[in-house]
Amino acid sequence: MSHRRTAMALTLSLSLLSLGYLGEGFARASARADEKPITVETLLGRMTDLRWLAVPPAPGERTVQYSSYDRASKLGPDGKLINPFANGDCGQYLRIDRRPGGSREFVMAEADGPGYVSRIWSANPTGEIRIYIDGSDAPALKADFAALTHGKVAPFAPPFGQETSRGCTLYFPIPFAKSIKIVTDKGGMYYQVAVTTYAKGTAVESYSPAVLKRARDVLARTRDGLVGPDLADRLDSYPTGVVVEPGATVDLLKMSRPGAITAVTLKIDAEDRDVALARSLLSITFDDAAQPQVAVPVGDFFGTGPGVNAYQSLPAAVAADGVMRARWYMPFARSVRVRLSNGSSKPFRVGNLIATVDTEPAPAPLMHFHARWLYEDNLQTKGGDGTKEWPALRVEGGAGRFVGLLLDVYNPTAAWWGEGDEKAYVDGEKFPSTFGTGTEDFFGYAWCDPHPYMHPFHAQTRCDGPGNRGYTSNVRYEILDAIPFHQSLAFDLEVWHWQAVKVQYASIAYFYATPGAVAGQGVPDLRDRVLHPPGEGVHHEPGVIEAEKLRVVEVGGGEVPNQDMASWGEAWSGGAQLWWLSARAGQALTLELPVAKGGSQAITAAFTRAPDYGIVALAIDGKPLGAPIDLYAKQVEHTGALKLGSADLAAGNHTLKITITGKNPKSTNTLVGMDWIKLAPAK
Repeated sequence: MSHRRTAMALTLSLSLLSLGYLGEGFARASARADEKPITVETLLGRMTDLRWLAVPPAPGERTVQYSSYDRASKLGPDGKLINPFANGDCGQYLRIDRRPGGSREFVMAEADGPGYVSRIWSANPTGEIRIYIDGSDAPALKADFAALTHGKVAPFAPPFGQETSRGCTLYFPIPFAKSIKIVTDKGGMYYQVAVTTYAKGTAVESYSPAVLKRARDVLARTRDGLVGPDLADRLDSYPTGVVVEPGATVDLLKMSRPGAITAVTLKIDAEDRDVALARSLLSITFDDAAQPQVAVPVGDFFGTGPGVNAYQSLPAAVAADGVMRARWYMPFARSVRVRLSNGSSKPFRVGNLIATVDTEPAPAPLMHFHARWLYEDNLQTKGGDGTKEWPALRVEGGAGRFVGLLLDVYNPTAAWWGEGDEKAYVDGEKFPSTFGTGTEDFFGYAWCDPHPYMHPFHAQTRCDGPGNRGYTSNVRYEILDAIPFHQSLAFDLEVWHWQAVKVQYASIAYFYATPGAVAGQGVPDLRDRVLHPPGEGVHHEPGVIEAEKLRVVEVGGGEVPNQDMASWGEAWSGGAQLWWLSARAGQALTLELPVAKGGSQAITAAFTRAPDYGIVALAIDGKPLGAPIDLYAKQVEHTGALKLGSADLAAGNHTLKITITGKNPKSTNTLVGMDWIKLAPAK
C-alpha cells in the first residue's frame, strides 16, 4: 500500500475523517530506537509526541518510583505484604550519607544506568536538592528544592517545575549513562522520584549543564507544546449527527485498513447531559479483537467526570461548551470500529470528529491503546485505616505501558478520603516497584487540597466541597514516566478514608498492550450507574444569609477570607464561614446586609467558638444589636442560633458592623468566625 502524501477529507457515516501522512521517520525511529543515543532532546520530544508510547518496551526497560512510603510496609516470609496500609509516609529515605566535613545528605533515589529521571514530586520541599550523575562527586544539578519544583529556577519554568494545589513537581528528563543519586540536605519530607532504566549497553547521553544549554531550543518548543494547543482549533460546526435513542448503538467509525486514530473529538447534547455522558458507553475495537480495547463511559474517557468539567491537559481536554477531545495515539494494523451506546433513559444527539492517520504497517508491530473501567457504589470504608486495595488494573499475557489513571470518588462527608497509596506490581513482582505516599500525591497535588487545578499531565477537575465532600475527579497521565511491563501489571489504590462511610469509586486505567494481552475488566453495563446530586448531604440552615457571602464594605484591620469548616463537622451551614483574622481589639469589620422585605425583624445569628477567638459586639446601621458575644471555647464548636434582638429595617441594603471588644483571658487570640445571620418578621 502506498503512502497518501496529500491530505484528503472524507465523510464516513457520522464521522469527518482527516487522512494524512504519518511519515517513515517515526516508524523507522520506533524500530531502531536503540541505534541512536537517548538524549535530553529526544526525551523532551517524547513529552509531547505520544506516538512513542505505542512502541513495545525494550528488553530490560523498567520504571521504578522511589518514595518516602512507610517502611513498616514490607514483604513477609510468605511473600505477602506486612502492614500494607501503614501510613507514616514522611521522612523515609534510602539512607543518610555523610559528606566530607560531616554534613548530611538524605538519599531519595539511587539507580544504576543507563536511564533517566522523569518526575520529582514533594508536598513539602525544603533545603537543597542535589543530583549526582555517573558517580561524580559534584552534582550535575543543585538548586533550592522548593524553588525548583515551583518553576522558579531557570530554565525549569512552568509547566516543567510547577506547584498545583500544594503539590510541587518537576517534570523534566534527566538522563544518565551509568548511575544517578538524588539527595537533599534536609530531612522530613514527603517525596516521589520516577526513574526509568534500560538494559546495559543502551546508549544514553548523560545530563549536564552543557547538554542543557544545547537543548534550549528543543526545551522552548516542548514548553510551547505542553501548554497548547487548546480546543480553539476544534470545528466551529459539527456534522449534523444523529439522535441516539435509549438502548441504541451507533457506529461512529468503521474502517478496514491500517492506520491510527490521533484524536477523538465529541460533543453530546442532551436534556440531561451529565446522565448521558455517565451512562453511555464508548467502545473502540482494534483489529477485530474479541472484546473492545476501549470500553468506558463516554464522558469519563476524556479525563473527567461526572459531567462537563472544563480543563486542559496534553492527552485530553474538555471545553466549557461540552466539546471533549482526547489526543491518544491509537494505531491499528487491519481495522478499527468506534461505537457509542446510549445507556441512559432519554435520547441524545451526538456530533463528532474522528481524526485518523493513514500509514503503511510499521516495520515493528505497535501496541494497541486500552482504556478499562472499574466502578463500585456503596464501597464501605473502615475509618482511620486502609480498607482494601482498589484493583484499578489487571493485565497479563503481553507487554505494554501503563500511561494514566482517572479516579472519580463520591464522598458523603467532608473528611479526607484519599490517604491510601498507589502500588504497581510489574511482571509478577511480590513487592511493588511503585509504592506511593497518598492518593493526592499520585495525582500531583498535596495535603488533600480541594481546589481544582490543571497541568499538562495531571489535574483535579472537580471537587464539590465543602472540604472533600461530594464528587472529586482526578486524572494523572504518565507519559515520560509511563510504567513498562513485559508480561503483566497489577495497579492498586488503597481505599483509606478518615471515616467509616460508604463511598463511590470509579476509575479508568489507560494503557498500551501487545495484541493478545488480557485485561481483567470486561465491557461494563452503565445503565445502573448511580449519580449523586450536587450538594447532597451538605447542611444548609433554612432561611439564613450565609455570612461568607456578605460583601465586605470596610475592614479596619486584618484579612477576611472564607474558611472551609468541613474538618470540624456538619454544623456549619454550607460547610463554610466568614473568617476574620489578624485583627486587634478595637478594630471593626463592616458588611453589607441585604434586607428583602422591610419591617420589624427578629435577628438571630450563628458563630464559631474556638481557643483563639475574641469577644465581639454587633451593630446594624450603627445601632447596637444584642450584648457582646464571647467566642472562646476549649475546642472548635458551633454556637447554634443566638438571639440578637430585633430592629426595624427598610427593604434594601444595610450595614452590619462587627467590632472586636477584647478577648477571654483563656483565649490566645482575637479571631472571629461567623456562619450566618437570619432575619425573620418579628412577632
